[in-house]
Amino acid sequence: MRRFQVAIASSKGGVGKSAVSIHVCYALSQKGFKVVLADADSNQSSTYWAERAEKNGHELGFTVIDGINGDVPSDCEILWIDTQGNPDLGELGSLSRNMDLVILPCGVDAGEVTATFLSIQEAKLQSDDYKILLTRVPPKPSRRGEMLHEQFKQAGLPVFGSSVQYRICHVDANESGLTLGQMKGRAATAGAKEYARLADEILKAVGEGNESR
Repeated sequence: MRRFQVAIASSKGGVGKSAVSIHVCYALSQKGFKVVLADADSNQSSTYWAERAEKNGHELGFTVIDGINGDVPSDCEILWIDTQGNPDLGELGSLSRNMDLVILPCGVDAGEVTATFLSIQEAKLQSDDYKILLTRVPPKPSRRGEMLHEQFKQAGLPVFGSSVQYRICHVDANESGLTLGQMKGRAATAGAKEYARLADEILKAVGEGNESR
């Protein structure tokens, strides 16, 4: 298969960009894909997560490299780029032209939603180049996530059917270098299933379908 390239870029911090990166790469690797995560964010959150995993003897199932100077292994099937936070419009536009898919994580507060709308408009992104991912969605009975999903759809913007719910177990996963799929408990299991569904949507968006290897 040809190598697919996916980038995740956020116009605001705190939307879970690196957590999504780690968890989706894990979900893709569990489906049998050889995944490389290139950490191009100066905060190096994905790199530190992987280092904690190694220190604690956990196997993430994919490779994390430096997103600027790292060498991509020749057998890589999916290259996932965790981009610099708050990229300028030129960088965002360039990503959209050179990646198979750009993922725009968006939290549910008004500032994050507005920033996402503005980034899409000002970078002149084309609808087949990107998809919005709602993150840190409050659990039911809140309907905030559903309402925002419908708002994006009505505006004609591509948005994933899957979303990432806010769960405190994300903090535990980060601190230990684990993914939710490697943790016990009902909340972690539910979160891992969310990421697995998201991975399927991503594979479909880049034309690989949703079947495991």
